[in-house]
Amino acid sequence: MEILQLTNKFADIWYQTNDSNANFGNSIGRREKKSKEAFVDRFFMSMKKLDEDEISVLAESDWFDEFILTQLQALFQDAFSYEHKEINLMFSAEMMKSTKAFSKKVRDLDPELPVESVFQACRNVWIMNGLQLILGYPVELTPSIFAYSMLYPYTDNYVDDPSISTLDKYEFSQRFASRIAGKPVKAKNEQEQKIYHMIELIEGQFDRNDYPEVFESLLGIHRAQTDSMQLQHDTVTSEQALNICLAKGGASVLADGYLVAGKLTAEEKDFLFGYGAYLQLLDDIQDVKEDLEGGLMTTFSLLAKDQKLDSIVYKTYNFGEQVLDHSKKILDRVDLDFKGLLQKSILLFFVESVVVDAQYYSKSFQQELETVAPLSFDYVERRRKFFIPQKHILLEKIEKHAFSVKEQNNCKEEMLNS
Repeated sequence: MEILQLTNKFADIWYQTNDSNANFGNSIGRREKKSKEAFVDRFFMSMKKLDEDEISVLAESDWFDEFILTQLQALFQDAFSYEHKEINLMFSAEMMKSTKAFSKKVRDLDPELPVESVFQACRNVWIMNGLQLILGYPVELTPSIFAYSMLYPYTDNYVDDPSISTLDKYEFSQRFASRIAGKPVKAKNEQEQKIYHMIELIEGQFDRNDYPEVFESLLGIHRAQTDSMQLQHDTVTSEQALNICLAKGGASVLADGYLVAGKLTAEEKDFLFGYGAYLQLLDDIQDVKEDLEGGLMTTFSLLAKDQKLDSIVYKTYNFGEQVLDHSKKILDRVDLDFKGLLQKSILLFFVESVVVDAQYYSKSFQQELETVAPLSFDYVERRRKFFIPQKHILLEKIEKHAFSVKEQNNCKEEMLNS
C-alpha cells in the first residue's frame, strides 16, 4: 500500500512537470572545454600507468590512497568544476574506506565475480553511503549495505542466465519472496544459496521483530521488479510504464533507506522514494536503445518509437529539481548543496546519453546541451572507445590495493605462526 500511494503521488508530480525547457546551467566556451578535455586525458593516462607491481610495492604505504585521491580531486575540480566541499564529500576518507572494505569483502566471499558486477554493486554502496550521511549515520560499510548491494549482481546474473528456464526463474522468484518474508526455504543451487546468504546478513543486523519495515521494504522492491516484467509486452501503456518505473526506482532507494536506518519518518520516505524514482528515470534514458532492441517498453522507449526525446528529458530534469526542492529540509541536514552536486552529475549523465544515442534527439537539443557541457560532444564521441575499457579501472586499482594489503598481512601471519 505504501509503495502504491507514493507511486501515485510522484506520478501526479510528473504529469504536472514542465517539459518545454530546462535550466541545465551556464554555457562553457570552446577554449575552456579544450582545457577540461586535457585534464580528463591526463587522469586516465595516470590511471593506466599504474601496474600491479607498483601497487604491490606501495600497498601498505599511504601512497596509493593519496595518489588516487589527488588524481580524482584534480579531475573533478579542473575538468568538471566541482567545488572543494563537494569533492571532499565524494572522496572523504570514510567513503574511500567503505569502497575498499566492500571490494575486499567481495573477493573474500566470491573471488570469481567479474569486475563489472563488482562495480554494479559498488554503485549501490556509494548511494547508501550518501544516504548514511543525509540520514545522520556514520559513513561505513555495514552488513546490510554489503548484502543489499550484492543482491543486484547476484539476482541479475541469475535472471540473465540463458541456461535457466523461464519456469525455473519464476519458481525462484516465488522462493526468494518467501525467504525475504522469513519463511524457511531450501536453495536449489549454489547461486541461490549466495542470494539467501545475503538475506541472512541483513537478518543479523536487523531483527525481524524489531524492524519489520526493513523486510517489508525488501518485499516491496521484489514486487516492483516482478511487476516490471510487464514492460516486455507490447500492450503496455505509457501510464503503466511510468508507474512501473516510479515504483521500481522508488522502492529500491526506499529499501536503501530502511537498510541504513531501520526506521524512517514520513518525510524521509517521501525523499527516498522520489530520489529513487528520479534515478530510475535516468537509467531508462540511458538504456533507451537497448530497451527498444530488446522489446522493453519503458516510458522512454515507447516514446522513442515515434518522436524525439527532447521534451521528456526536459521533463525528467525538471522532475528531479522538484523532488530535490521538496526534500530541502532533509538535504539541509548536510552542510552542502546536495541538489547542486547531484545535478552536476546528472548533466554529465545526459551528455553521455545524448552522444551515444544522438538519433533520439533533435539537432537543436544536442546543440543546447553541448553549450553547457564541460566536454565537447566531438571529444566524448572520439574518446568513447578509450574510456569504455577504462570504465572500471579505478575500482580495479582499489581491488588490487585491497588484495595486496590482504596478501601481505597473510604472509606476516604465516611468518609469525611458523
